[in-house]
Amino acid sequence: MDGVVSSDYEYASKAGAQILAKGGNAVDAAVSTAFALSVIDPYNSGLGGFGVAIYYSSKEDRVYGLNFIGTAPSSINLDLFNKDKPWEDYRSNIDGALSVLVPGSVAGWGKLHEAFGSLKWIEIVKPAIELCRGFPVTPRLSRFYNQVRQRAGRFKYTEKQFYKAKPYPKEGEVFYQEELRNTLEIISREGWRSFYTGEIAKRIAEWSEREGGVLRLEDLASYEPQWTSTPNIEYNGYDIYSLPEGTSGITVLEWINILNELNSKEYSWDSPEFAHLFFEAGKLALRDDDLWNTGKDYIKVPVSRLLSRSYARELASRIKKGAQFYEIIGSNCYGSCTTSFSVADSSGNVISMTLTQMYGFDRVGFIHDLGFSLNNGICYFSLDRGDKERLEPKQRPRYPLNPIIAIKGKEVISLGAAGGWTIPQTVTLTGLKIIDYKMDIKNSISSPRYLMRYKSNSIPYPKGTVIEIEDGFPPNFIEEMRSRGHVIAEHTLIEKEGYNFFGVVNGVQILNGRKMGGADHRREGSVVIL
Repeated sequence: MDGVVSSDYEYASKAGAQILAKGGNAVDAAVSTAFALSVIDPYNSGLGGFGVAIYYSSKEDRVYGLNFIGTAPSSINLDLFNKDKPWEDYRSNIDGALSVLVPGSVAGWGKLHEAFGSLKWIEIVKPAIELCRGFPVTPRLSRFYNQVRQRAGRFKYTEKQFYKAKPYPKEGEVFYQEELRNTLEIISREGWRSFYTGEIAKRIAEWSEREGGVLRLEDLASYEPQWTSTPNIEYNGYDIYSLPEGTSGITVLEWINILNELNSKEYSWDSPEFAHLFFEAGKLALRDDDLWNTGKDYIKVPVSRLLSRSYARELASRIKKGAQFYEIIGSNCYGSCTTSFSVADSSGNVISMTLTQMYGFDRVGFIHDLGFSLNNGICYFSLDRGDKERLEPKQRPRYPLNPIIAIKGKEVISLGAAGGWTIPQTVTLTGLKIIDYKMDIKNSISSPRYLMRYKSNSIPYPKGTVIEIEDGFPPNFIEEMRSRGHVIAEHTLIEKEGYNFFGVVNGVQILNGRKMGGADHRREGSVVIL
């Protein structure tokens, strides 16, 4: 059997490949990869997190979307939070049990497996259980988890279960997680719903009540992922699909539409001419994300208008030779603790999944004897009562999680990224490198990038937005961009505490019957091909 798995870590990709080798399909392998990542890198994904997935069924020639972003607990309200300076200086909606969304990941993985999986559930979870018995620590993992220990270790059970009251292992040493293994064995035996209705759910609810949170057993029992539409555009011979409102999928598609009206492909992707158009189109698309996009299920987003060619022409006509900036709509500042991976199987089925914990690992802490932490996804809501993104019970925040699938005949491209508001930027740029400039998946991901940043990780379109540029561009690139009015960051942020500030992209490609993968060296990306 031939197939490919691309993820942040070798042992996660191997877990998915192991499932493919047993006869599993792309969804089986993706769910197993997700469980494995929850063992290997629980800061960026885990049982207590949430995410999204986009799946292409080759047999049906159809694309499916699944939103398993967590919902706010049913009894949460704004009066529980300190509303002085309700974004920049928030604390209670980023720290502790009040900051927790209902975890969606296990439900999302279970729903995907129920709908499309072929192997037994117990086989899917088995590789992650084996990883809990020990895996060799990588350089990044050792560096990162020792760096965040001061914050994470202040939680008693995180210090006891994850750190075992000593430094995280050095590179090459074996790391094991007994409590997490026990939890995974329960999920394996009793099925994914046990996480929401069984003993695990009971312990989660008890922890929340004891720690001052409002997540209750009924919130867990009633949680349901949402099958979604997959809005798409036609571009340069490809049908490009992403996810709807609540994610930034519409923003990526709108961005590409604007660039199409500007004939950006006439310029090389590494030219200042293309980069200028890329950034200026992106500012308008990202501003629309702020203006229109929402995770609220009762607010209508004008998707058809935002993705129309006439609207793209209207926006393209606003772009000038010099850089422009726009009045800020919100002052939201977001996190970037995310992972994304892609899988293709021998039948041509392809899936991309993006997962996040937010900062739950070091802001919320492990739950007694369960071996994992919950998320702190409440911080993506606004605490401003006048904001459409205000915190409300049973609602989902919007998140910049936007994997894409692009199809042209028998060619299929799947891409997803980590990195907060760099995600729509890196997915768009990487996808265009493949579609317009005929780069393969590997080189499109490994080649140098540029991106916009506002503050640490907010939506980049107002004054104060700067350009980050990796090494590898022509010598005159920076000066040419400055001459157009773009502000170049004084200090390019390569990595701090294990975060890569140029995003982390993983993907797969089926081209001429050959399955290929690209994994990002900016983390410790790994492609395993069968």
